[in-house]
Amino acid sequence: MSENNKSKSGANVEKQLVDGMQVRTYTLKEGQDTLFKVMSEAEIEQAERDYDKKLQEEADRKFKEKNREMEQKLMGELAEENFDASAIPMEGAADSIAIDTEYIEEHLKKINKDDRIACIGDSITYGAQVEGSQTWIGRLRREEEINLLNLGIDGDTTGNMLARFHEHVIDLNAKAVLIMGGGNDIMGQTPVEYVNNNIAMMTQMALDKGIVPIIGMVPEPDHKNVPEEWKVVIDYNACRENLLIYKEWLLVFAKANCLPYIDFDSGMKSRLRAGYGRYFFDGLHPNPAGHKIMAAIAKDAFIEMGILKKGSDKIDEKFSL
Repeated sequence: MSENNKSKSGANVEKQLVDGMQVRTYTLKEGQDTLFKVMSEAEIEQAERDYDKKLQEEADRKFKEKNREMEQKLMGELAEENFDASAIPMEGAADSIAIDTEYIEEHLKKINKDDRIACIGDSITYGAQVEGSQTWIGRLRREEEINLLNLGIDGDTTGNMLARFHEHVIDLNAKAVLIMGGGNDIMGQTPVEYVNNNIAMMTQMALDKGIVPIIGMVPEPDHKNVPEEWKVVIDYNACRENLLIYKEWLLVFAKANCLPYIDFDSGMKSRLRAGYGRYFFDGLHPNPAGHKIMAAIAKDAFIEMGILKKGSDKIDEKFSL
């Protein structure tokens, strides 16, 4: 008597009854080899975990390999264009890239909600742990019918965003791009200057291709409610200080170059003077209620940019504290 099951990892598991005792025969195909072994319940579960881990490691390896190829190609293109890839300090933000402010204003006026607007970033852009239609991007797409393309990836850094910028933004013929990231860099102890540089390089790449860059500022984490086990490996007090320095640079960079921007940080703080932590899952990632507020903040910004028209009231900004 047997029952065949296939786990989500791709490993084949066959249950058998032998002398009234349940045992399992585990079949795992790797290339031309097929392994057969009688295993206990604990052993089969561990084997499946090992197999899942192997698949994930292989996927990560391929992803990193592709990113390296893209980064090498990108750096070659930037070298040909004589772009200075050295770190850009805060005081040099106004002079770090070549921006024609009249060009920005002229092109921004031509963008409407039907034009493709790419949003490249990390889990805050992607909407970690939130159903797609309930993320801030999903809400704006559904309720305001604005053509936002979610290019956020959980755990992404600005270095990886830069590496995939050409393929994920430029090749998609976006009219504008929201560039928002940096939190993972800073929690990983990447110097703020390097994060600044990555943002400036993506901004320059967008401008070179006639794409209007929009600078995004993520909401400050609710550090008090970050899980204790995370605090063992990450110094959130140091992170908070560096995030504040980074945000200050972003504001200087955007304002000095007359770039449109969306300040989710100030927007959430002004709306949530009390009960801030209740709008995050874990102190870092906004929950559905937090994404609803982010959608309202982004809507106001897009109205100010002229991408959305005033008078739209589909997104309800009311929420309880």
